[in-house]
Amino acid sequence: FNEHTKHLNEILSILAKANFQVNADKCCIAVQEIDFLSHTINEQLIKPNGNKITAIIDLPAPTTIKEANE
Repeated sequence: FNEHTKHLNEILSILAKANFQVNADKCCIAVQEIDFLSHTINEQLIKPNGNKITAIIDLPAPTTIKEANE
């Protein structure tokens, strides 16, 4: 955790020097897992978000060649 805090301070310092502002409401700091770009990311793996997998599984199967080529 100390290393994470050190890196976070470095990043925030660099952003401040470049006149960037960070919106605290949009930040996720020191979390074990995060959803980002339709993927769930944690220390051990990156996997597709469950909602996206369900949406793909629920797609109806094509019934014609034209539908399959779309």
